[in-house]
Amino acid sequence: MMRLRDFSCGLFFMLQVSGTIVMYIKGRKHKLQRSAFYFMFYLLLISVFEFYVFFIDNILGSQERPVTDMLQTTAVPLALFLLYRLTHPYNMRFVAAACNVAPYVLAISSYIVQPDRNVYEAILWVALAHSIFIILYGAYAVKRFNSIIIQSFSSDDRLSLRWMWYILTLFLALAATWFVATKTKSPLGAAAYNTICSSIFASLCYFIYRQEDMLEVLDASNKEKAKADVTDTPPLTLKAMDNAGPDYHFAQHLEKVFVEDEIFLNPTLNINDLAQALHTNRTYISNYLNQQLDTSFYEYVNGWRVDKAKQLLTNTELTLEEITMQSGFNSLSSFRRYFVSATGLTPSAYRRRNK
Repeated sequence: MMRLRDFSCGLFFMLQVSGTIVMYIKGRKHKLQRSAFYFMFYLLLISVFEFYVFFIDNILGSQERPVTDMLQTTAVPLALFLLYRLTHPYNMRFVAAACNVAPYVLAISSYIVQPDRNVYEAILWVALAHSIFIILYGAYAVKRFNSIIIQSFSSDDRLSLRWMWYILTLFLALAATWFVATKTKSPLGAAAYNTICSSIFASLCYFIYRQEDMLEVLDASNKEKAKADVTDTPPLTLKAMDNAGPDYHFAQHLEKVFVEDEIFLNPTLNINDLAQALHTNRTYISNYLNQQLDTSFYEYVNGWRVDKAKQLLTNTELTLEEITMQSGFNSLSSFRRYFVSATGLTPSAYRRRNK
């Protein structure tokens, strides 16, 4: 059991080193990955300290276990920071961040000055309760974030946080395992804790590395739109739209860019791109789609893509990969997923039925 514990500890440490390096490299150009780097670098520092204490020189003496356990709890508020950054375009406000971290800083400072078993036990319970809160908040935040995505983007590949459900499940298992391990002092519990940590860390690195920042995508689109506005006709305001007549005038313009220009064939189309093509703003488009057509931007654009795919499936012998590209989807997996959602059939089944 001791060997298993030490092996799992070494595995987790190697994953932390490699993951931190990867996030640093990606984070030099992308803010989201930079935030992840700070989080992972802090965890790596904790692991380096624990490695030194456990395997080289126990400078903490009899307080080795309580201090390292309490040090590990400081990762809980930082996990909330990272979750907030993933689901919001900006970092958490200072007051909220301070309230989130304060109990841990105060508890560790108090314990260092005057070791007290009650303080140690209290911070363990606080960390467990805080972890449960993060899981519940995470479920709400991810659901909210994904609903925002469908209002602004035609594809959620590399933007959706569906993978966070997997991470939250692992995080719940980690919180329970960690709490039991601190109570039992069992090498098997420590090995289980390190193994779950390794799974979370590896998964987090993989998904965050490929995750696109919603704010960066929209900012890039806004910059392109601003450049185009210098030479293009000025965008129509809401007032100008209203003066132009009933909504059917806008509907005609909207249908034109989809029927004649086939703007939906752009696999990275977002609502800013459509606003630029219609010389209006994203708020007007979003309100029109939601209130007049009872749909979202994501559903509306992919509805056109599915119709295009149906034509290609029925009238051509193109492969599914070719149809994916020629109907505007940016990946075969997203094409299949949305096609099944819209029609109840796989693309191959639809082709067989309509041939």
